[in-house]
Amino acid sequence: MKLIYFSFRYRHREKELNNFLKSRFYGSFLLLNLGGPFRYLLSKIFSLFKIGKAISCDGRPLIKKKSNGINFWMRGTYLNIPKDIRSLNNNYVTIANPVLKNNDQVFRIYPLNITKSKVQNKIQLIYASKTINKNSKNLLLWEKYKIQIMNNFTLIDDINFWKKNFSENSEKDNFFLYTDFKTYLRHEIILNLKKKYNDKMILIGDDWKDYFDDAKNSIFNVKKLKNIYKGNICLDLGSTLGSVSLYSRSNQIIESGGLIVQIKQNDADEIWKKISNKITFINLNELIKIIDNMFIDRTYCDVLLSDIYNNFKDSKKVMENNLNKIFN
Repeated sequence: MKLIYFSFRYRHREKELNNFLKSRFYGSFLLLNLGGPFRYLLSKIFSLFKIGKAISCDGRPLIKKKSNGINFWMRGTYLNIPKDIRSLNNNYVTIANPVLKNNDQVFRIYPLNITKSKVQNKIQLIYASKTINKNSKNLLLWEKYKIQIMNNFTLIDDINFWKKNFSENSEKDNFFLYTDFKTYLRHEIILNLKKKYNDKMILIGDDWKDYFDDAKNSIFNVKKLKNIYKGNICLDLGSTLGSVSLYSRSNQIIESGGLIVQIKQNDADEIWKKISNKITFINLNELIKIIDNMFIDRTYCDVLLSDIYNNFKDSKKVMENNLNKIFN
C-alpha cells in the first residue's frame, strides 16, 4: 500500500477537489485528506519525516523533490506558479491552455461517486458562473473577431488562430486576451439563451443581476448547488483559463447527477467518447438543438444521464493509473 496525502491549509480547496477526497483507496494507493488548519500541521510532520508522498496544494508547504511528492497548483495554468520555482520538475497544474508553451504536467481529476439520477419533473436549464468584465480594454478586439468565434466556439482553443492573429504578442499578453475572449463568449451565449428560454433558465451569480432581474445570488454552499444541478440540464461553458473537459465545475455537475452540456474542449473526444456529440457543441445552433431535444424528450434525458454515469464507471481505476504515472 502506497500512502498519498493532500496537504492544504484552507478548507475551500476541498470544494475544488469534489469527490476525489472522499474516496480513500485507489487500487494500491491510500489517499488521506490532511487539509484544513489542524490536519495541515500533521501533513508538515509527514513531509518532514518523509512519510508517504504529498500532493501539496499551491506549494504550501513547498515540495522541492519529486521523490517526496508534487506541488499541485489548483488555480489554473503554470503562470500561477511563482517564477522562482517554475523549474521544479514536480509542479502540476489543473488546466492546459493552447496559447501557453508549458502544458506538459496537468493532473486531471475524474468525477467519482456519481449520483444516479433521473431528470426533474420540471426540468430547467441551469448556469452558474461569473460574467463579463465591463472595464476590460480587450472588448474592442472581441468585437473584431466576434463573428468568427460565434460561428465556431472552438476557434479560441485553436493555436493556429493565435499564431495567425496575435503572433506579435507575448505569451502572457495572449493568455490574458484568451481569458477575456472566453468571458465575452460566455456572456454572448447566455444573452442568446436567456432570450430564448427565459423562465426555463436559472442564472446563478451576483454578476448576472446587472443584466437580468431574475438572476439568483451566487451560491457557495456545494450541497445546495449540487441539489440544483441534480436531474437538470446544466450548461458548462468551460474554464476561462484553458481547454479541458474535466475541471472543478464540470466534475461537480457530473458527480451531482446533472445533465451536463458543454462547449467542445480540445480533449472532448478522449473524455466523452461515444457520447461526445450528444452533449458537446461548437456554436449556438448546435447548443440550442441539444437543449431543445432535452426539453422535449424525458426518456432521452434519462438514458443520457445513464450514459454519462457509465462513461465514468472506471474513474477510480483511471485515477489509480494517473497516480501511478506521477509517483512511479
